[in-house]
Amino acid sequence: MNGGMRVKREGIMRKGTMAVAAITIAAALVMSGCAADADTQNGITTEAAGETQTSTHEGTSSQEAATQDTASQVQTTTQEQKETQTTTTTETTAQTYEFEQGLYEFYKDDFMVGVALPGSIVKNEGKKLRATILDNFNSMTCENEMKPDALLDKAACQANLEETYTNPVVKFDSCAPAIKFALDNGIKIRLHTLVWHSQTPNWFFTEDYTDNGALVSRDVMLARMENYIKTVLTYFDENYPELIYAVDVCNEAFDTGDGDEDGIRMKKNKWYDTVGADYYYQAFVFARKYAPDYMKLFYNDYGCMYKVDSILTHLAQAKEEGLIDGIGMQSHLSITDDIHFKYLGAVKKFCEAGYEVQITELDMGMDEKTDSNIKTQGRKYKVLFSGLKELREEGYNITSVTVWGINDKNTWRSGEYPLLFDEKNEPKPAYAGAMLYDKIPAVE
Repeated sequence: MNGGMRVKREGIMRKGTMAVAAITIAAALVMSGCAADADTQNGITTEAAGETQTSTHEGTSSQEAATQDTASQVQTTTQEQKETQTTTTTETTAQTYEFEQGLYEFYKDDFMVGVALPGSIVKNEGKKLRATILDNFNSMTCENEMKPDALLDKAACQANLEETYTNPVVKFDSCAPAIKFALDNGIKIRLHTLVWHSQTPNWFFTEDYTDNGALVSRDVMLARMENYIKTVLTYFDENYPELIYAVDVCNEAFDTGDGDEDGIRMKKNKWYDTVGADYYYQAFVFARKYAPDYMKLFYNDYGCMYKVDSILTHLAQAKEEGLIDGIGMQSHLSITDDIHFKYLGAVKKFCEAGYEVQITELDMGMDEKTDSNIKTQGRKYKVLFSGLKELREEGYNITSVTVWGINDKNTWRSGEYPLLFDEKNEPKPAYAGAMLYDKIPAVE
């Protein structure tokens, strides 16, 4: 058991950090003919496209977008610092936004606010990144370090096949820095993910745990699934009780393009090949068996606003049997997406079906870094966050919002500038929108 976990945030509001500083965002006054109207700008929509394995995220590769130096500049300053910036194509005037608290404090009565962090940042975070994280987030998700390919121990599985044939060996060294960071700073963790067709090694499904071995039977793979889930969940419960508050039990199981006739993901899916079409249901059976009450169990998927009915239909049995708590909406969005009606409408439908909803991988890309697009992104983020807050106040069960990355330098969507902080880790209009700044209109 670990006795060092601190569930109370201590020392978070520090003098000089971003949360208590005045934030100056240079609002672009675009000269006539220098930028297109916001309504004509196109963004990159990834939510409907499906996802494939990458080293940093499970999403599809994003189209590279050209950077324009005429974009609005974002910078943190003291209240006394006010500047007017100019470029050859735009004139800008500085406007000071003062926030006396960061995101998680702002939404403390509504939902947790989280961030996905790679191991490199957790282990080597600089002073500025650390302040940004601690001022704004009380939840975190490991980008890769808690996925099956990071936890499964191939050599140990092969070493003693008689004992490991149905009981795979799991190691936790890859996520140890993240655990320490969370414990040291009183941050809770979303565990992402137990069962997924991607970033789960092929050798996990073979007779001798080799890359090219014959696939095991359904019964053997069900035993491996159960023991893997048991090992992971009991490890965290016994060593770090209440650190993990949500678990993505199954990720991306439903896809009409890569699915069978019922829309269950079939292509390049070893879980489907070995266990069969009910693999996602079996994952929830085992997760419920071993998860303590404080670990909420989620189904996580991309493009949720486009497949609400499919998700609800496929999860109906698990829901009826009390095996699942909530839906994780990844939310890889574009500045052209319909947030108010389509996206928030999907949130409402999941909640009205009796599910807890968490936004698990939020980002919002643009195809070109222009003043107009940056302004649009700020408005869209405000529409999204204000909409979630309003739904929460109306009684909808929304409990967490996680952005997928700390800043535009550390994002899987290179060239799309999808996050709240820019490449220099300065807050963008998107951040002000998320903070519901009153001078940013909540209009799309």
